[in-house]
Formats: sequence, structure tokens, C-alpha cells
Amino acid sequence: MLEKQLGDVEARLEHLYDALETGAFSNDELAPRIRKLKAKRDELAATRNRAESALQFVEQRAFLKSFVQDIQIGSDEITVNYTLPMPPAKSEKEVIGVLPFVLNGRPCCTIDRTFELAFSLIKLDS
Repeated sequence: MLEKQLGDVEARLEHLYDALETGAFSNDELAPRIRKLKAKRDELAATRNRAESALQFVEQRAFLKSFVQDIQIGSDEITVNYTLPMPPAKSEKEVIGVLPFVLNGRPCCTIDRTFELAFSLIKLDS
């Protein structure tokens, strides 16, 4: 809907520019309408940019939630428990996944898909 409104405003601006170029109307007659439409275009573009940013944030959050199991915050340590996306057993190539990769040869060991990452908190003197 936003794109349609932006397209409509752009088309209306084009018509006004054409009318100005052909001399059908004077600059004084069209200037206020052009300014109003430009302001509307800028407002719609800003709204579209905010919506795209919000969508990107939601997508990034969903991506992280797909493999982060939990985050534990202690008094001096933060622990992130996560699962790396791995191809199914006996699969040479991952078809769908976050990080596609190809296995060369037979696996030589079993990889546990669950990991723990811990960060130590450092107290900074003010």
C-alpha cells in the first residue's frame, strides 16, 4: 500500500512538472502543490524506511532465535547456549540451512550440535 501511495505521488509530481514545462501553468500556481507533494513523498519514504528497518530487526531476531537456546546472565558471567545448524546424518550437502556446506569424505567423528559460550564481565572503574 505504501508503494502504491508513493507511486501515486510520483505520478502526480510528474504531471505537475510536465504542466510546468509546457507552460500550461505558471510557476507561482504550481509551486505550492509541488512543495506539498514533495513533503508527502518524503513522509511516505520515511515511513517505508522505518517499516523496512522494523522488518529487518524482526528477521534478525528470528534468525538468532532459530539457534540460540537460552542466555544465562550471572553476576560475573554471561552464558549463551546455542545449537549450530548441521546437515542431517548421512547427508553430503545441506539443502536448507543457515550456513550451507558440503562434506568431503566420510565423517571421522561425531559432532555434538549443542554448544555453550561464556563471557566474563569486567568491571570498569569510572
